[in-house]
Amino acid sequence: MTEPAAPPSQFGSRLSAAVSARRSQVVVGLDPDPARVPGGAAGAADFCRRVIISAAPACVAAKLQLAGFERFGADGWRAFEEVAAVAADAGLLVIADAKRGDVDVTSRAYADAFLRPPIDALTVNPSLGGDAVAPFVAAAEAGGRGLFALVRTSNPGATELQDLPLASGGLWHEEVARRVAEWGAPSVDASGLSAVGAVVGATVPQRMAALRALMPHQVFLIPGVGAQGGRPEDLGPAFAGSRAGALVSASRSIIYADDPLAAAEDLRETLWAVSAPA
Repeated sequence: MTEPAAPPSQFGSRLSAAVSARRSQVVVGLDPDPARVPGGAAGAADFCRRVIISAAPACVAAKLQLAGFERFGADGWRAFEEVAAVAADAGLLVIADAKRGDVDVTSRAYADAFLRPPIDALTVNPSLGGDAVAPFVAAAEAGGRGLFALVRTSNPGATELQDLPLASGGLWHEEVARRVAEWGAPSVDASGLSAVGAVVGATVPQRMAALRALMPHQVFLIPGVGAQGGRPEDLGPAFAGSRAGALVSASRSIIYADDPLAAAEDLRETLWAVSAPA
């Protein structure tokens, strides 16, 4: 008799184990700029490969910005697949930073496209509401993968909409946070972490504590450190005593550094200190 397939490992537990094993919460952001990385898709792939080989020992994940590859058309998609495989082979979790989100049937197609090996997690845009997010959640839970929904982003223009006050009280991004916590509740595993996390910018450290209170089980994916001005020293409330409670993404400050490994190690040491349980 054929043995039943084992249930997929849960994303929260996989992430927590990876953070502990690598003693890192650093995500290297891969978004090669043609102005700095010549050679088209092949040049971008080669550049990213060299960055991964250099910086991987100090990182826990790689975040591939889809726009950095899609600009090259079909060759860019092949480069994306190649770089994702290199990151996975280096022992890193692979995050596709695609920010997808559409009506449910289209979201299902996006989920099929991205939530499969070697990709471990996907960024999604929740602005269309729960029915648009549901296919992503279902696919992530079924495959032991993760999602990071945009909640309060790092760009200056985020204040124009995400910080709008609601007639019912609170801010627009706080209501998104409540929905993210609701969508992610069924996938909380033994680690205490949900498969549905949240993108929260390092440029708004004053919002971290309130958002952590609204989303106690969500992993925060935090962009905006380095070139955008976010300070890793300010991110303690995002972790709330859980080493795996947040991942911090740095792109330009690592990938264009003279020594990417040293830049990643400096960030790792700071984050490990600020995330220490009380």
